Amino acid sequence: MKFQVINIGLIISLLINFIISLVFISLFTTDFASGIGVTVLIFACSIGVLYTPIGDWWYRRIALNLREPDELERRRIEPIYNEVYKRALAASPNLPKDIRLFIYDDDDINAFAIGLKTIAVHRGMLVNNIYDSEISAILGHEFAHIANGDTFCTILAVQSNIIVSTIRTLFSFFMIITAKIIGFGVSLAFETEQGAKNGFTIADACVRGMNWLIDKFVLILVFISVMIAQYSRRQHELAADSFTAKLGYGQSMIHFFQRYMGSCSTSNKLSLSYLLYGTHPSMQVRIANLQNSINMNAISMKS
Repeated sequence: MKFQVINIGLIISLLINFIISLVFISLFTTDFASGIGVTVLIFACSIGVLYTPIGDWWYRRIALNLREPDELERRRIEPIYNEVYKRALAASPNLPKDIRLFIYDDDDINAFAIGLKTIAVHRGMLVNNIYDSEISAILGHEFAHIANGDTFCTILAVQSNIIVSTIRTLFSFFMIITAKIIGFGVSLAFETEQGAKNGFTIADACVRGMNWLIDKFVLILVFISVMIAQYSRRQHELAADSFTAKLGYGQSMIHFFQRYMGSCSTSNKLSLSYLLYGTHPSMQVRIANLQNSINMNAISMKS
């Protein structure tokens, strides 16, 4: 595994999430240094465990309920997997030598890499009319995600998003309770029942309004963090496609895309939905990138 420049986006996303968490946590610590210490501890414990064997076990068994290939599936895919793995190791010697293949029980024609040593193929890849050469290309693409450090950095970004979401929810709950307490305290300063009621309502509304402003400001930062992370992930896909071409499966990947492009719409790069949720470039962009990688590899082999 090696760190790619395109992973900087996910690192920036992590830093934004760390700063957001630090600001919230520092509100409940005695000083800023303590806030840093607590925040680092939370991030280290919640993210660090995912880089141990526990992380891959969690993804395989708990999060995604992956399974081992059965005998029929093994006969079909194991020779393909071993051949692609051999080429991937030759192209990237730092690639872990104990990456395991699992089946995801879903009829989609897809595959993914997750954790540090896990590749999963959707069952639909094996029951539909997908050629062996196309499966080789797709597996090469997934090995690239591990070789390039994409899955390593994705763990950082995704888990840090979960931490921020949790802290944000807890802070909002705390502010709601605080609003009630302050409102009650203010109501005690009034002698009449109506005055106490109005005082409670105003104080409660002020604290809730402050919480709303803070929450929306944090939400804007979260959106920025997600957009940066998603942009980085889209670059990961292009780099993984280039790795596939380097392994010699570029034309097979293009052929696969061309066969299934009819069901894939072209994304609007300027839409908010694409910026926040678009994990892959359009097929047209990916095919052009693959063709360019194939041409560059051909030139380098001649020189």
